[in-house]
Amino acid sequence: MAELTCPIRLYAQQQPARPALSYAGLTLSYQQLDARLNTLQQQLLQHGIRSGQPLFICSSNTVELVMLLWACWREQVVCCPINPSFPVLKQQELQQRVHASYRWPSPELQFDFSQEQFSDQACQLDDAALSNLIFTSGSSGTPKIVAHRLANHLANARGSLVPIEQNDAWLLSLPLFHVGGLAILFRCFLAGACVVIPQADLSLTEQLLMAPITHLSLVPTQLYRLLQQPEFHFSKTHVKHLLLGGAPLPESLIEQCKAQQLIPWVSYGLSEMASQVCTAQAGQPGLVGKPLNGRQVTISNKEICVKGETLFAGYYQADGSLQLPLDDEGWFHTGDAGYWQNDELVITGRIDNQFSSGGENIQPEQIEQQLLQHPAVAQAIVVPVPDDEWGMRCACFIDWQQSAISFNELANWLRQFLPAYMLPKQWLNWPELPAGQLKIQRTEFQRLAAETKNPAT
Repeated sequence: MAELTCPIRLYAQQQPARPALSYAGLTLSYQQLDARLNTLQQQLLQHGIRSGQPLFICSSNTVELVMLLWACWREQVVCCPINPSFPVLKQQELQQRVHASYRWPSPELQFDFSQEQFSDQACQLDDAALSNLIFTSGSSGTPKIVAHRLANHLANARGSLVPIEQNDAWLLSLPLFHVGGLAILFRCFLAGACVVIPQADLSLTEQLLMAPITHLSLVPTQLYRLLQQPEFHFSKTHVKHLLLGGAPLPESLIEQCKAQQLIPWVSYGLSEMASQVCTAQAGQPGLVGKPLNGRQVTISNKEICVKGETLFAGYYQADGSLQLPLDDEGWFHTGDAGYWQNDELVITGRIDNQFSSGGENIQPEQIEQQLLQHPAVAQAIVVPVPDDEWGMRCACFIDWQQSAISFNELANWLRQFLPAYMLPKQWLNWPELPAGQLKIQRTEFQRLAAETKNPAT
């Protein structure tokens, strides 16, 4: 690890007029962005925020947030972005957990994002410095706090397979309190490309049809909603590359993309590896390709283990220390199950999702992957529910494509591919999820299934 020239300063000096940030038809060049970062750095110091201190950030994706994050990284301030939809009490609890005295936005901390101070001096980034604390989704209850160094994000961007060039523009369609959102910034600024900030008053469809966006990161739920819009077609956009992750990809979505002359990239990643670990063009369900440069992967007792340049600095602890849980050989155990197919990785699910029904072990993702091959199924979630006869029974939620069939038809189709003990014994329609929720929380589906007295049939 060593100091390196800030890529924004580099492009500001070498290609100053190149677009760096775009929002609502307005564009900041690399020279303008660099000049605004210079003044923001001074404002951080004027507010008493110093290297190594945490800044608690509660904001949606905005131009101001992008600039503040990068100004913090220049000054080695540790950014702690969280979901702005969290209730106030939860925000306060999380702020206390990271020991942050400073919070933005707040009346006490005001920045002027319009000031510009040009500089031709050197600007170095310390890639060994802590850059951020990210709260995981916390499927087990209390979320863990993942700490990254700048080096982790830089290595992740450099090893990405998705081609990106200086004339490209990537829509910031993932939140910056998520590692996937942060990864977009690093990929773009290292390549001298443009980051496009979504407009709150426009739908994703409208933005893609209006703006020259060449790159797009989505989870399958977002892609499904996009392709449901009758006016949308990828041929009407400038999109060249679509990167998908976060959940299994239905074959129907892949086929719809291919019909529109776009083969999406699928990826396997985790917060602890600063985003992507493996990436491949979509094909066989569950297959995510070879480990990317800077990452290593091995399988130990069916569990995926990882290490490399992108491996996080550790989990942030209550006393402010970092805990990096590695085995004796330096591997981080992900809790994900998988296997090698030749030299490519296939994901089979979460180890802790496995349960026993009638004495048989069931991996719910295996059932879900099969269901997603049916053209009528958009999404599927299988969860265990207590049962007097079986100990646990399979309950299955189905989100239909526009052409739904009966649950009995779907069950009969599924019998062709799975043994009887893996067939769901309870079928339910997909519930209404909270607005903006993209990642599925299995515990919530499990609670809903257990409370349903008259399951759909």
